Amino acid sequence: MTTAPATFKISGELTGDPMVCKFHCERPILDDWTVVFSKPEDSLGSPLIDALFAVEGVAAVTVSGSTLTVTKSVPTPWPHLAADIAKAIRGGCAGEEAPINPAVVERLKNMPMDEAAKAIADLFEQQINPALASHGGFVKLVKIEDRDVYVEMGGGCQGCSSARATMRFGVEGAIRRVAPQIRHIIDATDHAAGENPYYT
Repeated sequence: MTTAPATFKISGELTGDPMVCKFHCERPILDDWTVVFSKPEDSLGSPLIDALFAVEGVAAVTVSGSTLTVTKSVPTPWPHLAADIAKAIRGGCAGEEAPINPAVVERLKNMPMDEAAKAIADLFEQQINPALASHGGFVKLVKIEDRDVYVEMGGGCQGCSSARATMRFGVEGAIRRVAPQIRHIIDATDHAAGENPYYT
């Protein structure tokens, strides 16, 4: 790992949730996995995560490829937090040490998958689908293959213009909370077949 220069490019992206902002880095931070760090202890000594949790107001961090999704716990506007977060990202990616401790992914790989399907099914039945029912929609678990989860949206969610946001910011985060050992979450929905398809 080479030192991240001061010109290491980072761009911010606001989301539909005012407490969540995405930070896109110019190079991948973590390949092939998405990992949620909901508290500092989850870091296992990862320089990048330790640096981000040291920023006042950072409550959680999700790392996926070159994107860091940061959740804040304070009302401070994102533009005021961005400089400190960018500094933490550059500092956490500097030096020879990997920004994310490889032990973090190894821990996920060693977690059994036996309970994952039941945990996800229970999540959909008890929390996700009751919330989507007001829009006439639902989500179901199609299959788990290796450590990848395939889900399908139906009813009012199939072809809905906000389905992508619902999946990315709602369903995916909820699945990872109950089954962190999942590698990828894949939307297997044929959105073009919905009543109001936006994928063509």
